[in-house]
Amino acid sequence: MKKITLTTAITSFGIISASGVEPDPSEQAPESSAQLTAVAMEDGEFNSGDYLTGDWGGRRSQLINAGVTPFLYYDTITSANVAGGIKDDLGFVGQVYGGFDLDLEKLFGWHGTTMKISGVNRHGNTISNSVGGIYDPQTIYGGQTTYLYQLFLEKQFNDEWSVKLGRVSADSDFAKSPLYGYSLSTAINGPIRATLLENSITSFPYAVWGGRVKYQPTDEHQFQLGAYQTGPDQWDFSEHGLDWSFRSEDGISVIAQYDWTPEINGRESRFFVGAINSFRDFDNFDGVNTTDFLFRVYAHGEVETCDDFKVFGMVTYSGQDEVAKTPVQISAGANYQGMIPGRDDDHTFFFVTYGQLSNQYGDSIGEDVTQEIVYELGHRFQVAPAFFVQPSIQYIQNPGGTGAIDDALVLGAWVGMTF
Repeated sequence: MKKITLTTAITSFGIISASGVEPDPSEQAPESSAQLTAVAMEDGEFNSGDYLTGDWGGRRSQLINAGVTPFLYYDTITSANVAGGIKDDLGFVGQVYGGFDLDLEKLFGWHGTTMKISGVNRHGNTISNSVGGIYDPQTIYGGQTTYLYQLFLEKQFNDEWSVKLGRVSADSDFAKSPLYGYSLSTAINGPIRATLLENSITSFPYAVWGGRVKYQPTDEHQFQLGAYQTGPDQWDFSEHGLDWSFRSEDGISVIAQYDWTPEINGRESRFFVGAINSFRDFDNFDGVNTTDFLFRVYAHGEVETCDDFKVFGMVTYSGQDEVAKTPVQISAGANYQGMIPGRDDDHTFFFVTYGQLSNQYGDSIGEDVTQEIVYELGHRFQVAPAFFVQPSIQYIQNPGGTGAIDDALVLGAWVGMTF
């Protein structure tokens, strides 16, 4: 019976995909949406209105009850560089993200065990080269093809310990806050960008071999330790996610993070600190030498200062500017839910990121570099639970950090759908 259920789920997903149904990983946590759905089902709170395709005549809720949670998202970003930068430009990028969350306890009796299988398609072209900065104004660009993304198992041993292992990206568990996911720019969205610019970890949707152990002794305290494959080919999408080899030049990034989530004056808050230790040969900016170890620390804090208004700050540092493109990154922002009367589910936000560029990186391109700063103001209109439209304005100060490119003004709109 369980085999029939799984086969039915795969067939249903295929029908939806073939009919042009597509996804939305607005990286405030694409993998969490299906998990939240499963929790809602357990609490008897499943709402077909959370999906544009509804409950499929009762089939979706039956699948979730049986342990199979299909998910499918589509999102697009259309942006225009209207002033400054290198040249005016208009770009469109889109992203499909879909797969299954499998409750293996329900399906096969494997206590506390879940599995995730997902794939991604990315298409379109970014305006990043026309802006000339180190951050992309269209966060869902990168790896413009179709490929397998996640394939991992997670085991919950009790209320305190869990282990995840398989094909994953580190940002599923480390160096990221859901508040980052409202930005159209890679300056904020995703994991802390400095870690990607130096190639110490990968992020959605690039999977590598990896895993993490999580220990949560109380609701307020959480410790995580992870290890992930890293190497010069970690961003290669030409094999469509099917190259699972571990090459001689590859290494390991070990990440440790502590989270503290207290209530402050009765309001939510979150603080985390972490460190990334990467063990492999990194090419130095001088083009001659290599560095066999890269170390970076990071810290983040967010607090709800009044009802539905949150502010946050993040800082990260690496002392190895021979390989770290942005040794220092500082980001801050604010997110206000329901600022417009009658629009309780909308979010209004402001972000700013300061990225200090490495002097040795500047020497490698023959330029005196300083910093790039990105400001962003936007509003997410939650038109329906499964559909949002989000206009945004970005101002990029000193693109590329060289002083040779005029400040840029980018207008953009993000549209996301859950099917």
